[in-house]
Amino acid sequence: MDSKQQQTANESPQTLWSLLNDEGDVSLPYNGSSGWSGTDTSKARADAADTNGATRSTQNQILGHIFLERENGMTWKELAEITGWHHGTVSGALSVLHKTGRIARLTEKRGRCRVYVTPEYVAGRETDEQGRKHECPECGHRF
Repeated sequence: MDSKQQQTANESPQTLWSLLNDEGDVSLPYNGSSGWSGTDTSKARADAADTNGATRSTQNQILGHIFLERENGMTWKELAEITGWHHGTVSGALSVLHKTGRIARLTEKRGRCRVYVTPEYVAGRETDEQGRKHECPECGHRF
């Protein structure tokens, strides 16, 4: 757990209102963007969503669903079933929220999928770090 997650976990539990209305109510960790796959069309989609409020709405809906499940948390698949969103939409938002420490990914699985919780509901369980897991033994580059 990184320092932001640890700090949040040590505080009293959030309310849904405070979770969705803090000053970081939209996470844009990639140079002010929610990120894209590398194509022009993907970048245009991300820029539009980040500008028109769709990114904020998606992130807040995901945070709300995860928060309401408390220590049970949710998987990407459960979120996709509830929202009707494509895997890419859900997993992209989960990755950004995880990267910024607003949610934690547990190492435990449910239905072959990792479980996400808000940091105060980690409850001492083992978590995964966000991002690339493999490292080149020669240069140290993570991929």
